[in-house]
Amino acid sequence: CKVDYDTFFFPENVKYFVHTQQHWDPLDEYHYFGHKINHRVQGREPMIAGATACWSRATLRDIARVYRDMPKGSGRGERGKCEDRAQATEEASTSLCLARNLNVTAEPARDGELREYITIAKYKDVLTWNRTEQGEWWYWKGKPKGAGEMEDTIAVRPIGLHKYKQPGEILDMNMQFFGPNARGNRNLASLDPRSRRFVDKVRKAMGVDPE
Repeated sequence: CKVDYDTFFFPENVKYFVHTQQHWDPLDEYHYFGHKINHRVQGREPMIAGATACWSRATLRDIARVYRDMPKGSGRGERGKCEDRAQATEEASTSLCLARNLNVTAEPARDGELREYITIAKYKDVLTWNRTEQGEWWYWKGKPKGAGEMEDTIAVRPIGLHKYKQPGEILDMNMQFFGPNARGNRNLASLDPRSRRFVDKVRKAMGVDPE
């Protein structure tokens, strides 16, 4: 996976998603997955949000050949071609090149309850997003009916939690999810009730806390 510097990453949950949930063969199957974005300009390829964008090994192997031979392109911005051009945006170009050259399209990383494995904002905020009350703003566009919202928005074995810009925030997250479940863990104790319920679910699902 390509992971942004401000994303708290759970590598063991990538393995869980790929092997245990999806039963994919990453060596021989093409996959490009993560938090799928559907709100782009009509006619453009759906893409995976840059917070955590994952490829199977087969995808990486074969798109490398495409990139090695990629032609120089226009200096005027995107024009629907896989090319090395000015003003290119990473995930928009990635999704286009994968679709045009390997017939690989973006796949959403969701669990069986349609909860997202990857967030595009801090988890404490995402846990408040209510599709019913807030309406179909861009985050919900293209998501299936019944997709998780509020405290059911995020999978309990998350892959990437995004938007933690400061190094101290990443260290705090590590203590929240993997530190001792004891009074001395101030990072756990300071969480609001909604966030604490989510963190407790993650710790239990990942075996950090005993049953």
